[in-house]
Amino acid sequence: MTNIRYKKETEIVTFQGKEITLENLSPIFTPEQEAAKRRELEQQLYEVFRKYADKRRSEEART
Repeated sequence: MTNIRYKKETEIVTFQGKEITLENLSPIFTPEQEAAKRRELEQQLYEVFRKYADKRRSEEART
């Protein structure tokens, strides 16, 4: 298993009079890993778009 490094961002915000520390960890990818993740995400978004576009098209055909 590959060790994944993360970039840590910390921010202190006030909510209902209390200070809360927010931490965000973002993985650091190589350019190749970044491209592969982007392709995977684009494919997933396309599948969602296609699903709803087909549904909308069939609903419009009924009217």
